[in-house]
Amino acid sequence: MLRFIHAADLHLDSPLRGLQSLPDVLQERLEQGVFRAWDRLVDLAIQVEADAVLLSGDLHDSTHRSLRAVWRLERGMKRLSENGIAVFIIHGNHDPLTEEERWSWPSGVTVFGTDEPSCHLIYDRSGKPVAVVTGMSYGQKAVYDNIALHYPDQPERHVKESLQAGERVGDGNRMASSERLYRIGMLHGTVDGRAEHDPYAPCSRGDLIRKDYDYWALGHIHKREVMQEQPYIVYAGNIQGRHIKETGAKGVYVVDVLEDGTSELVFHPLDDVRWFDESLSLQSIETKQELLESMFASIEGLRGTDRLSCARLTLIGSTPLHSELKRGRLASELEEAWREAERLRLEEGLDAVWPIQLRIHSQAVVDMGAWRESESFAGELIRMTDNVCESDEAVDELIQEALLTLGGNAKLQQWLGSQSIEVRRKWLAEALVLAVDMLQGEEQLT
Repeated sequence: MLRFIHAADLHLDSPLRGLQSLPDVLQERLEQGVFRAWDRLVDLAIQVEADAVLLSGDLHDSTHRSLRAVWRLERGMKRLSENGIAVFIIHGNHDPLTEEERWSWPSGVTVFGTDEPSCHLIYDRSGKPVAVVTGMSYGQKAVYDNIALHYPDQPERHVKESLQAGERVGDGNRMASSERLYRIGMLHGTVDGRAEHDPYAPCSRGDLIRKDYDYWALGHIHKREVMQEQPYIVYAGNIQGRHIKETGAKGVYVVDVLEDGTSELVFHPLDDVRWFDESLSLQSIETKQELLESMFASIEGLRGTDRLSCARLTLIGSTPLHSELKRGRLASELEEAWREAERLRLEEGLDAVWPIQLRIHSQAVVDMGAWRESESFAGELIRMTDNVCESDEAVDELIQEALLTLGGNAKLQQWLGSQSIEVRRKWLAEALVLAVDMLQGEEQLT
């Protein structure tokens, strides 16, 4: 009945951040990452014979659109238009629609205005209207109104009222006033609040459900999420991760609407550069050779085909190598070996997992049980801590005492207040291991 692609947050002008010491062969690849993802989106739409592509805001990264980015976007739009694929665009907080930034797009491209939500039909390949899509663009960077409340409850009626004489509808007949089409809402905003995101166009899930639409194509949040089914409330995420905080596969949803009105979603990755934030346990690693081999094995699992991977790797756990790792030289040599291995792969034309950072969160190997039974200062320290941990109040009091010199820092106090007692106990346990490790170099078990 209907097939459309839901995409958002292209950020075509956005550079990839957090990369240093890059070989020349990677520089152009990284500069082109977002554009390659856009080209793959166009290829996918043509391949699956989509009826429409929905772009839910932030096509660009700023109010200034570089001509390079606009040209790449327009080139893709022309290919979609030549293949009979309609495109619907709303602008978001990064690329608000202003008079000076308006562009003349190919036929078949609809850009929603900024004054109020408007409604447009989506036709299938036979020319029959099968869906109505409603949307609204930002006219400025920050929109704090709940614009979802202004979306019409019966978008078909609004489409019928706005149809001009002679416009095609189906096989040429007027759309019946009682006909209910598949309803899509395009919205760039924040649903149910997100602490880590600006609350642009805030609304609740209930606000969207009450509109009685079938699919809400959302933008603004870069992490993809199907918030709800029946109706579908979906964040597609961005099409290309831009830094280490945007990990994992990025892409679009291909949505099939069946004859009974139900929807089926399939995610398609499009990213040309993928970011990973991984951990490697040091628990059973005792030698440098074992550590290097384990690190390379962990990296191997991140490789992909036809894309570049960028990774941050954190070494965690207890190991006899802790002291060497903390001094820094061994960590530097490990990262140097990782970078060299990937440089050689790039020279051979193979895929790479480029190092972003190697972090060390290791711990010394400490026999806490033996020290606990010993007649030593370290043993007394462990037993005293055991007694403190019997009371939540005592744990909190000890931490507050340790941070007494920072007591005037309001932000620190607010952050401490948000941490659970389990997290505080974990801090205490880690501090105890660190202290005993420092002491065991000076004391002997007795």
